[in-house]
Amino acid sequence: MMKSYTHWINGAAILGVAAMLTVGYGIAEPGIDKTTTASIDTLRQADRFMVVDHAHNRTCIVALHRAKGYDVHRVEPGHCSGMPKELLTARAWQDTETGKVRITDHTGKVLMRLSAKDQFGWDVVEPKALSLSFEAF
Repeated sequence: MMKSYTHWINGAAILGVAAMLTVGYGIAEPGIDKTTTASIDTLRQADRFMVVDHAHNRTCIVALHRAKGYDVHRVEPGHCSGMPKELLTARAWQDTETGKVRITDHTGKVLMRLSAKDQFGWDVVEPKALSLSFEAF
């Protein structure tokens, strides 16, 4: 027996109302991943990172001096000899959007673009040849 067009429309309407009620009562969330958002917020509070050069199996510590109320912060590489020049000349860290960071030199030239990988670190996504990650601690 074939269902009528009206039967299918009524079913879709009922499912739509049920979905609105579950979101309205907090049973389902409307597409905001609170875990990811909280992870990025936690990561944005970190002020020291161990930078891992995966290509050469080296590490160093970078301090981030956060300026409260601003999205641009001072980067201070520690004893990072042997690390890529992009890290050695890094001077500013700018949060550009949720889960994205731009690192620049003293003239404002973009050296690296980072993307949050989890609640504890960032991966360099540009330049692609640079195999670095920033692990918060």
